[in-house]
Amino acid sequence: MYNRHTMATTKFNPTYRPFKTTHHAIMGAIDHYRCDHMPRFSGCGAQAGFLVNNARPNCAREYGIKLFPTASQAFAAYQRQMIAAEAGAAPPVRRMVKVLVRSPWYGDDLRTIYYGYQTCLAYGIGRMEVPMEVEECDDASLIPDSGVRRLYRLLSRLSIAGTQIDGKPIGTVRRRSKRMKHDLHEENLGFWRKRPVCIDFGHHIIREAC
Repeated sequence: MYNRHTMATTKFNPTYRPFKTTHHAIMGAIDHYRCDHMPRFSGCGAQAGFLVNNARPNCAREYGIKLFPTASQAFAAYQRQMIAAEAGAAPPVRRMVKVLVRSPWYGDDLRTIYYGYQTCLAYGIGRMEVPMEVEECDDASLIPDSGVRRLYRLLSRLSIAGTQIDGKPIGTVRRRSKRMKHDLHEENLGFWRKRPVCIDFGHHIIREAC
């Protein structure tokens, strides 16, 4: 569990460091990374891979890197998490990222590009969840834990109208909101500053195929 005294005196030493930062007219500041070998993901979900990046949980100045196969998927998840973070329902986010993975034996002819964003780390992941019957009935009263119940209700109220649509060109936005109240199983919930939060904002949270 988080030890504030140890973490407060230890400097963040990220595993991956950007070599430049550019500005995109829509996505904003983007940190660029370059790897000669495929990164070893600390964890993978149905849509994204995650690099802990030597960050520690519950530290607002330290961040891991969440990577997606396309810019639109990454930017859509980034915007959703930012909305939730500002409401206290997710860990804070920092910047968008672009990662170029290339082989030193083949130069730039063989490469993979990932897009993603920097996110602070939650802790206590896997200790709580929203039961499946809640999603089926949309009845928050069926959630036994009061903190998770508040989180579910908060996420259900947040609007993502005007945000990026997954799978569409960058800048294609939603005219109507879709609620972020799905896929809240135990691997997608953790704690931030002792408060239950959601940590996965891929397209499953709005029950939409990419």
